[in-house]
Amino acid sequence: MKLEEFVTKLCNEKSDLNQKNAESTIAYLQGIETLLNSKVLEEVKDELLKFDVFSECDDLEIVHFPTFKVGDDKVFTTQTYKYSEGIKFKGKGYLYSIYLTPELYDPSKMLEPVKNGAAISPAIYNPMTFEPTKHILLTWSPEMAQDLSITKDETTLRNDIHKLLDDVLDNPEEYRMKGTRHIMIRGVFEIVNDERKFEPNYLVGTIQESDTFTGYYMVTENESLVIKTKQIPKTLNELFILNFTEDGKLKETTEEELNQFLEENK
Repeated sequence: MKLEEFVTKLCNEKSDLNQKNAESTIAYLQGIETLLNSKVLEEVKDELLKFDVFSECDDLEIVHFPTFKVGDDKVFTTQTYKYSEGIKFKGKGYLYSIYLTPELYDPSKMLEPVKNGAAISPAIYNPMTFEPTKHILLTWSPEMAQDLSITKDETTLRNDIHKLLDDVLDNPEEYRMKGTRHIMIRGVFEIVNDERKFEPNYLVGTIQESDTFTGYYMVTENESLVIKTKQIPKTLNELFILNFTEDGKLKETTEEELNQFLEENK
């Protein structure tokens, strides 16, 4: 079994393992059905190590937070990698999550027929109103239209187009444009071998050369706990963890306390 099949199988099952780990509304809204979080990964860790991508990890540790501390002085921030058969992690690894993306579509193929010269597009959202629309693509030969115009008889052409449209509406799934789904792996790894050197890596985590890191903190809004992020200077790594976490978990705080902390430690 390939990793794609394994992850898809786990997501499609919507097993009790995923459901019992949906500890908050935030986790549910993140797409718990397609997200294998740290608690789920702990259950399937041995199976993951059998796949090539993780097979050369000397030690694979599951972590529960995107930013975590190792030892007394090392703070790591996870990065996101797009999985392909050419990628392999080696050495020490910290795995935070594995995510199956929604179906993605190539814009350059939107005008390509799926069957009988016709297709139904995916929902396309207006960026201003967020209103979804779909399109039906119907194609026919312009030469045929010209030939029929000479005889002044368009009945055949019209009937063919109507029949094709009827078939599209009667069997929408057969004409639906097919997208692709991808696996995103989020973690920190000692060595990352990626043979896809020609492909730009658009989806990455925190840039390691940055002077800041993404700090996670928890506040109360409308009587609910909400996790937020803020860019924190790397020089404040230890102080931030000391003040806003406890036993590896986020402590409840306020925006005012966080801003005061940053102001006092400029």
